[in-house]
Amino acid sequence: MKIPQIRCSDVNAVKRIIFLLVLLIPFCLAGCSSDDDFLMESMDSVTTQTRSATWTSYEIDFTDVPAAYTASDKYGANLYSGSSSQITTGYIQQLGTTGTYIQFPINYLPQEWESGQPWRYEFHNGGLAVSNFTDITDGSYLNQCSVYNNGEAGYDNDKFVVAFGYSDWYNDPDTTYDKCAKIYLTDATGYRVTTVGSPVTGTAKSGRFNSVRVCNTTYGHLVMENGNAFTSGSLSSQNGWFKVQFIGFNANNVKTGTVDFYLANFDSSLTTISGLDNEIREGWQEVDLTGLGNNVSTVVINFVGSDTGNYGLNTPAYCALDNLSVSLN
Repeated sequence: MKIPQIRCSDVNAVKRIIFLLVLLIPFCLAGCSSDDDFLMESMDSVTTQTRSATWTSYEIDFTDVPAAYTASDKYGANLYSGSSSQITTGYIQQLGTTGTYIQFPINYLPQEWESGQPWRYEFHNGGLAVSNFTDITDGSYLNQCSVYNNGEAGYDNDKFVVAFGYSDWYNDPDTTYDKCAKIYLTDATGYRVTTVGSPVTGTAKSGRFNSVRVCNTTYGHLVMENGNAFTSGSLSSQNGWFKVQFIGFNANNVKTGTVDFYLANFDSSLTTISGLDNEIREGWQEVDLTGLGNNVSTVVINFVGSDTGNYGLNTPAYCALDNLSVSLN
């Protein structure tokens, strides 16, 4: 058999082909690597999306609160045990279709000035009362449920909520904030009495409080403006100040943050920090609450002021709230 001879030109052609194939191998591998990179990017994207918090916001404006959970008059007679239609656990609203609810209760505490100190729901213990009253002339406690807003109601000229109660060295020496109004994130049951004569209990949920609209009540505003039998005169005559504090707590009752908002200021050294120059705040103002953190279960509402005496704070510890924004993830 005759073996064919391979010509030199053929050998050179084969070499050139092999050389070209060698050159193409990195590009082929790079193409495979590119596919792998695409898959990794997709996984990273999913992981990042999973790891990053996706927040959904909800706004509570109190517009649709039923009459049964609303103050019956500008004093709020149904906020006390003498009323046959007394409000106790307060208004509870579901946030969207989630399992988280937000609650605005009245405090359940022992009555320290009564024999035996029985435990009851009473608005003078502190708490939150939904209202739509707008009397701007009556500066007495009998008008404690009215907002001072030029005769209009909430931010959307509808219902709002009144916060009352405070903690200081006299009425709360252990700083428990028991006598402050509290907003809870909870379940459908909410915080309520499970054992008579013991603090309320409930299931804590968590979220982020974004903002709230704040306005003075008529009672608070007119007492700060004119003084009354329990104060040291008007705040302006004392170069005084008054503020509300929003204090966040997580599900383990650990403080998460505090936000201060001045309701009045006549102290020149506080003009910048208060945003007020010898004046009482008027109208609805938005307050940023994100400083409370992203894992808040309870917001305590406290009041602090310069006008104090032998029995602690003299200024009426009230403000009105509306359009509360909360986010869940």
